[in-house]
Amino acid sequence: MSFISKIIIYSLILTPLSLAPQKVVAEEIVTSPLPISLSLKETIADTLKNNLSIAVQKYNSKIVEQSIFEKEADFDATLDFEFAVGEETRQAAGAFANPSKSRNQDYDWDFSIAQKFVTGGDYELSFDTNRSLTNSTFVGLNPQYTSDLNLSLTQPLLKDFGIDNNKREIYIAKNNQKISDYEFKGSVIDVITEAENFYWDLVFSIEDLKVKKKSLERAQDLEKQVKAQVDVGTLAPLEVLQAQSEVASRDQLLLSAQDLILDNEDKLKNILNYTFDSERGQKNIRPSDAPLFDPGTEGTLGEALQAALSQRPDLLGKKKELDNRNIEVKYNENQMYPTLDLVSSLGLNGISGEAINITSGTIQGLSKFGGGYDNALSELTTGKYHLWQFGLNLSYPLGNRAAKSKLTAKRLEVAQLLLDIKDIERTVTLEVREAYRQIKTDIKRVHAARIARKFAEEKLSAEEKKFEVGLSTSFNVLEFQEDLAEEQSNEIKATIDYKKSRNRLRQVKAQTLADNNIQLTEGDET
Repeated sequence: MSFISKIIIYSLILTPLSLAPQKVVAEEIVTSPLPISLSLKETIADTLKNNLSIAVQKYNSKIVEQSIFEKEADFDATLDFEFAVGEETRQAAGAFANPSKSRNQDYDWDFSIAQKFVTGGDYELSFDTNRSLTNSTFVGLNPQYTSDLNLSLTQPLLKDFGIDNNKREIYIAKNNQKISDYEFKGSVIDVITEAENFYWDLVFSIEDLKVKKKSLERAQDLEKQVKAQVDVGTLAPLEVLQAQSEVASRDQLLLSAQDLILDNEDKLKNILNYTFDSERGQKNIRPSDAPLFDPGTEGTLGEALQAALSQRPDLLGKKKELDNRNIEVKYNENQMYPTLDLVSSLGLNGISGEAINITSGTIQGLSKFGGGYDNALSELTTGKYHLWQFGLNLSYPLGNRAAKSKLTAKRLEVAQLLLDIKDIERTVTLEVREAYRQIKTDIKRVHAARIARKFAEEKLSAEEKKFEVGLSTSFNVLEFQEDLAEEQSNEIKATIDYKKSRNRLRQVKAQTLADNNIQLTEGDET
């Protein structure tokens, strides 16, 4: 409402009461140019699309999803390459050293690939090659080329053995993603329920405003009748003051009702993420759905309890946490075993270089492995020069108290979580029973409010007829008018409360999404 509009309203309140100004006030408050007509379905769709808390929770789910890839990466192969060049010059300590200052140059190329198996084992395949050059006169190959191909394998047989033990972090990460999905689902259900309730609150405030406008019109009509009868002398002038006072009072109620509409509009705009300075945020919202009263669609209490215990996201999330704790218990049970690893290695090698004729006294020698670098590779591939190793490594800490303590702690966490799940089940049961009972109460309230409103209409009609023939007073008529307005508001309130109770029952059953044909697919996209 603009500042100028408020000034107009307050000025009209302070001026003497008359029929025309009151109508201007009501129209000034209620209407706005081009209001937004919004159905409940559109409200839910805009909430899913725009609500910030849903967007934040969706990011959380995607962040948790990345941890799965991080844990799966533990089994990715790792490729390493190293290249090094070095030179060393030092004095030769030997009495017959030639020359007396040794100088060595080395060129190293090392390639390796390593990977962990899901069984707990690992392997490393490495290829190392070297070129060395020295000024020593006693070296048979100078420069000398060496090549080594080695494969080493390690496989645990007791502790750390097994696919489940070694993929436990992946299982836990996937369960955590499920937990995040359940949290996201719960958040969506809560936000949609809140949006629906705000929608029906706005419906109530608009319908209640109509009731108060009608009540004001009745008081104004009675004021006209009283003035007419005062003018002809059939009523005392005091009756006019009574009627005018009631018109002013009902006009105040009208203003309060309009203020409530604006408050409820702001709440609905906020959850829809309509910024108040935007085009949509500056317009009024007019709900297009009527609050239909359709009892009998809530099912039985037993069905509601069964649905809640099988669908509630908070309960399902706790059960996934229990799965994680059981995975950790199983792993810590495995950690009680001694370490017994099967180790093996296999290697091939080759050597070549420029053969140097070595003379020692009367003896001369020439290395038979002369040749270029390709000769070293050829020697390696023949398989004539190899090494292998096979063995077992056994290790066990005496007492093994650390493993025992961790296992006991994990088992206690499982027991604690089981109690927590039972407590949540009791809470869910209580919430469903309360929500179901509230629906039944609201159904009775609607029926009672309709009967009360009907009787209030009949009583007012009878009292107006008595007033017309002089058998009643304006005070009595105004009182019956107030009773009717109150009963009309009560009927609307009871119907709206019934709709909100339906929302609450769907919320505690975790059936809000299904009833609105909303599906959350893999990756939390709606």
